[in-house]
Parts: sequence; structure tokens; C-alpha cells
Amino acid sequence: DCVDGDVRLVNGDKDSEGTVEVCYAGLWGLVDQGGWDDDDASVVCWQLGYSTADATAVYNSQYGRPNKTIHLVNVNCQGTEVRIEECTKTAISLIEGKTIYKNHSVAGVDCHPEPPTPPSCTTMSVPKSGSECDNGMIQLQNGGSNREGRLVYCHNGLWTPFCYLDERAATVACKQLGFNAYTWGAIITTGEFGSLQNYSLLQNISCSDTASETTLGDCDVYEADCLPLCPGTNIGLRCFDPGVCSDGTIRLADGLIEQEGRVEVCIDGVWGTVCDDGWDKTDAHVACQQLGHPELEPIAFIESHFGDGQYPIVYSNMA
Repeated sequence: DCVDGDVRLVNGDKDSEGTVEVCYAGLWGLVDQGGWDDDDASVVCWQLGYSTADATAVYNSQYGRPNKTIHLVNVNCQGTEVRIEECTKTAISLIEGKTIYKNHSVAGVDCHPEPPTPPSCTTMSVPKSGSECDNGMIQLQNGGSNREGRLVYCHNGLWTPFCYLDERAATVACKQLGFNAYTWGAIITTGEFGSLQNYSLLQNISCSDTASETTLGDCDVYEADCLPLCPGTNIGLRCFDPGVCSDGTIRLADGLIEQEGRVEVCIDGVWGTVCDDGWDKTDAHVACQQLGHPELEPIAFIESHFGDGQYPIVYSNMA
């Protein structure tokens, strides 16, 4: 489910805050808060695509303590690393993380991503319509991969960059680009993807419900009477796409060993969970067979024994 060294934030009110989870030995786990500070938080925020300027370490399991093992203790970053795996740290065994450290508080982060302040504007005369593109289309330009780049939007047949973008619109843009329902987007304001032009044809795009809005065209698009100026700082976007999978596959998540965990099943390309109503040893046996363990005697766990996970329930009343 993850690549060793990857990090993510869970249980926050926003994508940019939450309990830190780190991937180790192919499993998501937690970070003990001992020694955790703002330098460590800065590295996590940078790795996730946020600015490090206001990264804040959060303590005492403020965002909750998921039912996972602790992977790392005594993390000590200088603040200049680009990934948490480059920091000084101690990785502990799954058993130690679940037993010795089971009551320890875990580390959290608030990356405090502030959207760009509304830009200054100009009333200069520029083309307001054309035939370069189909209205509502978006692109990521000048990025190193298909998940990042300068975000441009087709408005009245012309490509226009953004001088202003908020987190909700960023998430909808990533969904429009083909990322799944659990995607989120980091807003890049450093100008690293270059500038298409020093103004935008849009004052703002306001999205209110990212669950139902799948394109920026579904949001409220506000034209600009006074054109926003953004010389050299067209907004960039970096999309993250958790949980991509092949329909019908299943996996076990957040167990201590490979052969145990919360059952997750892939539906429509994303992972979901199974309600424990009716879940019994027969269902568990079928799951074990599909996972390649027909010889093992299964034990069916209920009441979110391995945690609720982050994905929705997709099956119930299994029989």
C-alpha cells in the first residue's frame, strides 16, 4: 500500500494537518513524539509539497492515535532534509511498536498552508476570448511528472494561469485531472513551474463541496474586471493520489504481520472497507484463499480490531 519512507497526515480537519504516518516495511505506522519538533515538522511538510515557513510540530496525539504500530522513535531532523528517511531516527520492530510503545503519544504536524493573498490587479486591455482550448479544460504545465506543474484553465477559449487558488479548488482540480476520490492537491506558490503570463483572466474559482464537484467547471467561476497580476508566480499544483488499485483485489491493512489486518477491497479503482455485520469465519476463509493462504485457519475479527482505516465501507452483510 505504500513505499518505504513515504509520509501522510491523517485525522486532521484539513489535508495539511494531522497525525504523521510513515511507511516502513510496506506498512503505515506512527512516529513517537519523543524529541519531535518544528524541524521534523518542516521536513514532513516539505515532503508533502507544502511550504516549510510555518510548519508546526503538534504533540500529545492531538489529532488522535490510529490503531497502528509506532515505527519511528527519536526522530531528529535538521530541517534541511527533503524526506523523513534522511533524518536521524530509530526504527523499531512491529512488536516493540505495538507493545512497549502502545501507550506513547504520537507526533502530529500542522503545515499552515496559507493561500496566496489576493493579488493586485490591472485594467490593461488584453484578449478576453479565443479558440486555443475547450472551456473548462485544465492542464499541468512544465512539471516533472503528470502530477505536478503550473495549473492553467481554459476560459472563453483561452488558457489562463491562476494568481490565486485555495485548497478546495486544488483538490477538485486534481480530481478533474484523473486522480481518485481521495486525492488532494498541494498549492505551489514558489514559481518553480514558470509563468505563462503575468495576469489571470479569473478572479477566483470557489468550490464548496469537493465530494460532488469533480471539475473546476462545477465550481463558481468568477471573472476578473480588474485582471489579477502575478508576475513570475503563476500558481502550481502537485497532486497526490492515495489508494489506487485494481477492481476486485483485496488486502489486509494495519496488522502486525502480513497475514492479519483490516480487510480492504478495491471498488472502482479505490480501496474500501467491509462492515463487520455478518462477518464470520467463513467470510474470513474466502479472504484468506484469495490472498493465497488456503492452508491457514482463519480468525474473524470484528469491531474495527485493526482500526477503521481512512476509506469508506463498500460492503456489508457478507454471506
